[in-house]
Amino acid sequence: MSTLTTADTLALERKNAPFDTSTMDTFINGQKWVDIRKKAHDFVTKHSDVFCMRDTYFMSREEILEKVLKQEKLVAQLIQKGELDHELSLAITYVQDTSGPFRLHRSMFMPTLERQANDEQKIAFLEPARKYQILGCYAQTEVGHGSNVRGLETTATFIPETDEFEINSPTISSTKWWLGALGIVATHACVMAQLIVNNKKHGIFPIIVPVRSLKDHKPLPGVHVGDIGPKMGFNTVDNGFVNFDKVRVPRFNLLQRYINVDRNGNVTRPENVDPRVTYSTMVFVRAGIVNNMGKELAKAVTIATRYTAVRRQFSDPASTNKHQETPVLDYQIVQHRLIPLIAKTYAMLAMSHEFYKQYEICKAEIEDGNFSKLKEIHAVSCGLKKWCTDTTIYGVDTCRHLCGGHGFSEFSGLNSAFANLYPNIIWEGDNFVLAQQTARYILKSAHAFEQNKLLPANATSHKISNSDPTNDVFVKYPNNFETCTDYPWINKSASQICSSPELLIELLAYRLSSISFELTNRHYNLNESFNDILVPVQTLSTVYSEYMVCYYFYRHLTKLPNSPEYSKIKQPLLLMFSITALSFLTRNKGELLSCSHRNSQITPKFISNLESELINCYSNARSIAVLLVDSLGIPDSKLNSSLGISNGQVYEDYVSRALENPLNNDTFGDRTRSRWFNQYIGPILKGSNKL
Repeated sequence: MSTLTTADTLALERKNAPFDTSTMDTFINGQKWVDIRKKAHDFVTKHSDVFCMRDTYFMSREEILEKVLKQEKLVAQLIQKGELDHELSLAITYVQDTSGPFRLHRSMFMPTLERQANDEQKIAFLEPARKYQILGCYAQTEVGHGSNVRGLETTATFIPETDEFEINSPTISSTKWWLGALGIVATHACVMAQLIVNNKKHGIFPIIVPVRSLKDHKPLPGVHVGDIGPKMGFNTVDNGFVNFDKVRVPRFNLLQRYINVDRNGNVTRPENVDPRVTYSTMVFVRAGIVNNMGKELAKAVTIATRYTAVRRQFSDPASTNKHQETPVLDYQIVQHRLIPLIAKTYAMLAMSHEFYKQYEICKAEIEDGNFSKLKEIHAVSCGLKKWCTDTTIYGVDTCRHLCGGHGFSEFSGLNSAFANLYPNIIWEGDNFVLAQQTARYILKSAHAFEQNKLLPANATSHKISNSDPTNDVFVKYPNNFETCTDYPWINKSASQICSSPELLIELLAYRLSSISFELTNRHYNLNESFNDILVPVQTLSTVYSEYMVCYYFYRHLTKLPNSPEYSKIKQPLLLMFSITALSFLTRNKGELLSCSHRNSQITPKFISNLESELINCYSNARSIAVLLVDSLGIPDSKLNSSLGISNGQVYEDYVSRALENPLNNDTFGDRTRSRWFNQYIGPILKGSNKL
């Protein structure tokens, strides 16, 4: 029935574009990322004989691990030669859409050494790690302990007679587990252990422990190490286990930037150091996850948008072309599921620029001995890590559903992406536990504000500022909702609110403040224990993170260059902001309605009008949906998808991949089918009773 090919249809979607996709790419992703992504893509293309991942859908875990190890070897050797740097190696991993066994060496082992080793230890451990002369992992999680870091059982006991630490796994539950890079490749582990000196526990601290010989790679004495086996996804990373049977390492191996144990067993720490600084690697990793999730959701929305734009189903009776089926993306229910995900992808990418700047400021201040921002950045990173990973993982799953039956195929590129990304909602802090950490910070801030009226010096009103945005919220809405008459959305139409980022942020701030003070009252004044409010604090964490996402999104939008080429992307970006904020506000009517204080004019009708505006925004976004995902700049090598292929030749690529199946070729396929017929199928067809 269709008269247009899928390639023709995708070309029409790109015709007469109202804005330049490369300009949008530069602004939303940043020039630095655009440049390094191009370098990585050029590198992968140049070495396509090593890096092509098209055939991986047919491989066993061992086969794909060997393929990725071959890639890791080339990257590491070029780094050793000075022809590649660390940053480009991470971008290559992104373009490949495959994490290899060296991932945790780069992303956790070396960063921990950078932040917690002293100068001598950096020479001893960090320099050889950078040269890939040793390979490391970060050994925190135990088979019996994950989120409760303080409950870790592995011990590091000082032995004064030999000036060593003895690393021991006293129980089966203390076995270190889920450690990426440990299953196959690691020679060293940064072990988070209970530090015991003179029979006294001093807390959890990192200590470097060799686990495999640098000569033959065999486990060292007292070290029991291996791979934990196949997983739901992420199988190109060698998650491993290790336990220690009274393994001795020099006292020097205790990372000593924030704690020191001298030869006589005296334990000292620098003055004015927040004890949680030893968990700074976790904050760093969570910040990295927040920074990365938008780039990962971008893959899924690119595939789903391109495919739903070219996939045609049923005819529209109102259409002038009765012989042309309707693109799936034209259906409102598809727009309702997909377009908010495109908007949230933009929100995540924009937000990550601003959030990461705040993280870098905090990190620099910690380097100078100022820990004042650590609590705030920890709380924000926990909340945003939860929101970003929830949105991405369940967003990928929604995109898979939007592709119908073909979304079930590995060739969609969405199933492996879902499985590989899924652990993000659990590792580096289970999302439900992280929500509690974020909520504790908010409740303490709200209570302190009520008790002491603590205001930042420059926060006299709610604004897009550089101060703690949580305080901004409480300054604007300080728990006097019933007497407040200064609600800026009063007497504004839903259309006016929708087109004003400032008003949308005000609504998000009002909702956050109201829910915060309601729970603060329950916890501090009505004496409900924190355990009694664990369910509502999940909501508090969510509305806080939604506010922060929009807060940072808009801060990034205010930095849009004032030039003709950038002026063309302003309205699409504001549309993405409006869709994001409106989807937050209408996600659960009850949340906003429960905040409807006497003078706020928040009514069911008010919320319904916001919902209507959101649907109108979908229609406005429909015509530029393909352009929006093109602007995300995801190369075909990362998509590895028939459905999302950039040239639109969906079915041609889909069929050709099926024909590449080893079961369909004339050698392996013929032999295998013949054997299966002779052994299993033939006897059934011939009625043989021989078992």
